[in-house]
Amino acid sequence: MDKIKIYVTARIADILLKDAEGFEFFKADGRTVNKNALLTALIINYHAEFAARQAEIADFVKRRLAGAGLGEGRLAGVCADICGMLNERSAAPAGEKFDRLISLKPTKLSDPVIEYIEKYELGGRTLSEYFRSMLAGYCALPQDMREKIIFREQYETIMQAIARRRKVFLVRNPHGNAPTKNRRSEISPYAVSRSKEELHLYVTGVHEGNCVPIRLSRIASAKMLPEEAAFTQEQTATLEKMIKYGPQFAYRPGEGVVAVQLSPKGEELFRKLYVHRPVPLETDGNILKFDCSHMQIVQYFERFGAAAKVLYPESLTEELYRFHRRAAKAYHPDLR
Repeated sequence: MDKIKIYVTARIADILLKDAEGFEFFKADGRTVNKNALLTALIINYHAEFAARQAEIADFVKRRLAGAGLGEGRLAGVCADICGMLNERSAAPAGEKFDRLISLKPTKLSDPVIEYIEKYELGGRTLSEYFRSMLAGYCALPQDMREKIIFREQYETIMQAIARRRKVFLVRNPHGNAPTKNRRSEISPYAVSRSKEELHLYVTGVHEGNCVPIRLSRIASAKMLPEEAAFTQEQTATLEKMIKYGPQFAYRPGEGVVAVQLSPKGEELFRKLYVHRPVPLETDGNILKFDCSHMQIVQYFERFGAAAKVLYPESLTEELYRFHRRAAKAYHPDLR
């Protein structure tokens, strides 16, 4: 099939580009965004859900107009007009212009789905209009829900394994941050949770005795194994803590409570910087105590500079000291 030209609003175009980047759809060079790969996954994994929603709206309109005395043909036409208006409003809720062109190139994977849509689901619309409505419906969802759609097969396999308490064999995509040798792993999945910011979904589980998080969008494939997934009491406690404080942060063995002292500037930053912000276990004046991953403490408070000081544990104090020292030496190479 030839490329399908779809005109959408700037907002929809921006969300699709953001998802292609955020879900790491790249071409072979690992840098160039592959928007068509995202669109292919979207169409394959979302078209049935979208079609069901369209049918639900159409059935509702038909039921409401059933007593209006319209003939079957006229009723179908009025229903199509109303559904078309609703789709148009959904695609451009603020009256935006459809001035961004997206070109969808059918692939071997998407071809059968597109042909089915063209034969059975258009309802008088063009393919371009149908896909514009589909993309609008997708983009109206929160990011973690969109991630669940794009990686539906992996998500459903992992959720089935969790329900049946089975291990899974995962293959991670080559564009994630895992070294090549760690791309394949066997884990006992415990839960699939979203980050507090609702940005991504994470599979939390146990791999080789360690509690680990794996971002759903970085899983290329998942296969349920016959082996039972079992968790110790300590592992369960750690996994529950990960879900509570931030499933994207791994825990190292033996991590304990962290105390951080904030300056007045640090207190202001703590109120303003929401992303990855840890939840205090206890507050005593300008000293905050946390029982979360030390990785989360480092990634959050390294932005504070001198406005935050880790009081204990000593290992974390040293880690942040070395971080800031390396940063200072980048500006002052002669620093001792």
